[in-house]
Amino acid sequence: MEKKYCDFLDEISSDDLYEGLLGYGLFANKLPPVFTAEHFYAYCKNNNPEFSTTSEHGYVLYSSMRNTNLPRLFGIPTPMMYQGLCAVLRDNWDTLKRFLHSQTDDNEYRISRIHLRKMCDEKALFEMNYKDWRVDGNPETDLLIFQNRANKFLVHADISTCFPSIYSHAIPWALVGKEEAKKNRNAKDLYYNKIDTACYHMKNGETHGLLIGPHTSNLLSELILTKIDKALYQKGYRFFRNIDDYSCYVSSNEMAQCFLRDLEEELRAYDLALNHKKTVIQPLPLAITESWVHRLNSVQLVTGYGKTSYEEINTYLDTAIAIANETSNAAVLKYAIKRLASMNLTPNAKKYGAKRIMHLAVVYPYLLQLMEEYVFHVYGVDSASIKSFSDAVYQEAKKVNNYEAISFCVYYSLKYRFQLNELDCEWVIQRNDCVLLVMTWLYYLAANHGKRKASDLKPLRDEAIRLRDLDMDRYWLFCYEVMACGNLPSDWQPLKKAGISFIKNSFGEDT
Repeated sequence: MEKKYCDFLDEISSDDLYEGLLGYGLFANKLPPVFTAEHFYAYCKNNNPEFSTTSEHGYVLYSSMRNTNLPRLFGIPTPMMYQGLCAVLRDNWDTLKRFLHSQTDDNEYRISRIHLRKMCDEKALFEMNYKDWRVDGNPETDLLIFQNRANKFLVHADISTCFPSIYSHAIPWALVGKEEAKKNRNAKDLYYNKIDTACYHMKNGETHGLLIGPHTSNLLSELILTKIDKALYQKGYRFFRNIDDYSCYVSSNEMAQCFLRDLEEELRAYDLALNHKKTVIQPLPLAITESWVHRLNSVQLVTGYGKTSYEEINTYLDTAIAIANETSNAAVLKYAIKRLASMNLTPNAKKYGAKRIMHLAVVYPYLLQLMEEYVFHVYGVDSASIKSFSDAVYQEAKKVNNYEAISFCVYYSLKYRFQLNELDCEWVIQRNDCVLLVMTWLYYLAANHGKRKASDLKPLRDEAIRLRDLDMDRYWLFCYEVMACGNLPSDWQPLKKAGISFIKNSFGEDT
């Protein structure tokens, strides 16, 4: 039986919430997997530090490539400010759950499909595409005929730049109503104002926009969006929502237009807007699964002897590339790569498939995050081949200033223990990209352990000092990891003295 929305939340205690958000929700999974907040969480749990949360702090910006080969900006807040927000959410978790119960308990099915939940063998509480078919059900088929009404149209609608458009003051509006929130906006001790304040203190004092990346944003956005969901549901609309993406089933084109008008009105109450470029009304019946999935799945992958050979993988990848070019959607390739990883491949198919997929990742850097789990491990790619691949990605990425791709090349070099041909420390320093600077520091630190001259680290140490004076918050991750305790601002020194690092142990320490 499908679980209700708050059934998932009721499984999460306030301590679970704090651990999940703080220890495993600070860094987006789009980053190279060298970063962790587990040490910081343990420090906060054991010491209950009182960080100053009355001042405003900035954050690190990180650009990540989307499936459309366009970048999206993620944020990494300063850890002390993020801890403050996590603590406020923890301390008011029971109140927030009661609010979410009031918005969702009357729904006959779960409208919001992607939300906080406990996951198998995971401490994190949010994963973008996580599904458990045993409890998640299938709303698409359930809404085709609902309450004796056959629906004939499907409306797709999307909120325009959702997280960056969420006004922090709109969180209290959702929780207690706009009138009461405005009347009490100077009462700093009220829980909803504490949440509001923690949000904009974490974002340079800006009340406009939630950071993309930290898992707190996924919880905070739900406070507003479940309120909008309830208003639309009570008007008779039957729909589901994936974060900011709505799919509504209606009986007529006129009702479809009404849904869009009502959705736009509800969004406007929280200073949000529809993305009209992504608004589509489609007549039913439609294939529930996207047509390109059917096209790919129609390609024969398994031979009569139960394996996938060179010929099958060749045809399958050709088809996937053709569809990706037709649709301008690299998610097709991501789907294909994951499906191939589950196949029983012949030795020749593995050799061929690894080479073709690595070439695809050079052309579509969006795929780089898949390579380690779904290609290097599955196909048994040797270190020399990974090095050649990384050098090629580096060359292409440098031409277009794709710092994310270069950061992954550095990660591969650390993980598989090789040197990149042309990693240029001075060029990296001139780019002023925090994550790339950290990755380059780790690269030279590893080389230093291998008896390279310690002086190779000096340019990066000098750059950390310069950036500390320029804008510590914007480069905190680099400055904190590189600088000695005495060179850090006073509010960072207790963490350094306690030996806290935001880098996983396996990627080394400065000796």
